[in-house]
Amino acid sequence: MKGIAAIVAHWLVWLLAAGAVQAQESTTLDELAKLKQNPLSGLRQVTLQNQLYPNFHSTGQTENVLSVQVIWPVSLGNEWSIVTYTILPVISQPGLEPGDSQVWGLGDTTMTLIATPKKIGTLIWGAGAVIGLPTRTNSMLGSDRVGAGPALALFVQPGPWTLGVLLENIWSFGGSGNNEVNQFSAQYWVTYNLPQGWFLQSNATITANWEADTKDRWTVPVSAGFGKVFNVGKQSVSASVLGYYNTVGPRSGSDWSVSCGISLLFP
Repeated sequence: MKGIAAIVAHWLVWLLAAGAVQAQESTTLDELAKLKQNPLSGLRQVTLQNQLYPNFHSTGQTENVLSVQVIWPVSLGNEWSIVTYTILPVISQPGLEPGDSQVWGLGDTTMTLIATPKKIGTLIWGAGAVIGLPTRTNSMLGSDRVGAGPALALFVQPGPWTLGVLLENIWSFGGSGNNEVNQFSAQYWVTYNLPQGWFLQSNATITANWEADTKDRWTVPVSAGFGKVFNVGKQSVSASVLGYYNTVGPRSGSDWSVSCGISLLFP
C-alpha cells in the first residue's frame, strides 16, 4: 500500500512541476473563473483543500481532511479529450471511542477518467470510469481493496451560471476482510460569477455507502461560499471558502464542516 501511495504522490508532484513551467496564456480572470468551475473545460488545476469536521457525535472530537486534487486533461486528437480527476486525502480522524487518540495518515486515492468531446453544445458532458486505489496507511482510513465503477459528468453554463454534477459508483474487488466498498457519490456545482473574478458557489458531494446500516447510509450536505480568481505574478490562482451542513448524515459524524481551498490554474 505504501508503494502505491508513493507512486501517486510522485505523479501529482510531476504534474504540478510540468504545469508550472508552461507559459500562461492571456486569459481574463472572468474567463478563468468560468473555466475553473467546469472540470471538463480543459483547464488544468492543482488544488489543496482543507476541510474541518468539528464535534463528532460519537467522541466530540474533530476530523480534518487535507486533500490534493488534480484535474488534468489529456488530448486524444481533434475530437476527444480524457480528463483525469485525482483526489488524494491526508486524514486526521477521531478514534472510535471518547478518549481515543486521533488516527493520522493517507486515505484511499480516487481517480476519475472522463472522455469528453472537444466540440460542445449547450450541454457539456463526459462519461468514463472511477478507480479507487487502496493508498490508506491505517485500516481506519480506508479499504485494502481496489475498486472501480462508472462515472458520468453533466454541465451547463448559461450566462454567469455554472450548473453541473459528477455521478459515480465504486465497487471493490480483491483484498480481504469485511471492508468491501460499494459507494455512490454525486458531486454537484452551482456557481454564479461576479465581476473581476469573484464568484458565489455551492459545491458538495452527496454519498451513499451501500454497505452501511440504513440509518448511516446517506450523507447529504448543502453548502454555500465564495471565492476569487486572481494572479500572483504570472501564476493564475483561485481561492475559496465554503461552509457545509449535513441535512442527512451518519449518527457518529459531524453535522457541519468548513473548507478552504487554493488552486493553481494552468490555461
